Amino acid sequence: MTTLFPAEFFDANKGTAYQTALAQFEKPLLKATMIKCHGNQTKAAEILGLNRGTLRKKLDMYGMLNNRGGW
Repeated sequence: MTTLFPAEFFDANKGTAYQTALAQFEKPLLKATMIKCHGNQTKAAEILGLNRGTLRKKLDMYGMLNNRGGW
């Protein structure tokens, strides 16, 4: 079986492996979706299957909420 994460990843991120891995995929996904939607949060939330409020929380968490069209 092939894995995306080498054993060293888990050793280096003990206790935070889930959040670390999620951040590696989630932030680029959010950015790409916002680019596709030209910054329209409602459309982006629909594409991602998220509530708009949840999308806003995630954008804020990654410092992307007040991007002002800089996608």
